[in-house]
Amino acid sequence: MKTFKIIAVLTFGLFVGLTNINAQDSETAVKNILTDAQKELVKAQKDLIKTNREAFKASLSEAQLAILENKELTRSERREALKATFSDAQKTLMTENRTSVKTAKEAFRATLTDEQREQLKARAKINRREGGKKTRDAVKRIRQNRKKNRAGATGN
Repeated sequence: MKTFKIIAVLTFGLFVGLTNINAQDSETAVKNILTDAQKELVKAQKDLIKTNREAFKASLSEAQLAILENKELTRSERREALKATFSDAQKTLMTENRTSVKTAKEAFRATLTDEQREQLKARAKINRREGGKKTRDAVKRIRQNRKKNRAGATGN
């Protein structure tokens, strides 16, 4: 019986170890799709988005920040309420941000080979398949919680 336990533990340990190695290999393979220059473009794009976001957040007034922090509104309601309060300067900043990100994406896409495009499409398809169910479940849970909260608020 002791021998059986030892064998079972060793087999389980091997299985877990090999599973982790395979997961790391597939992660490394995804990273190896892009060249160093392309990785730099992606990094520059992420930095640009981060800088744009920080500049926009710095331009928000107290009233606009209050709208963003209002948890009673849904995400889309917050977005619409916030859009209604934008100044001309903020609207211009948003347009410029969108344009600069679009330009950076187009520059990156221009560097992709057909093989890289196919690999990235396949990876995106796998991610959508795996992440889709998790996302649907999370959305369903959030909606149920909102219904409960609203029912509790109106019932009091």
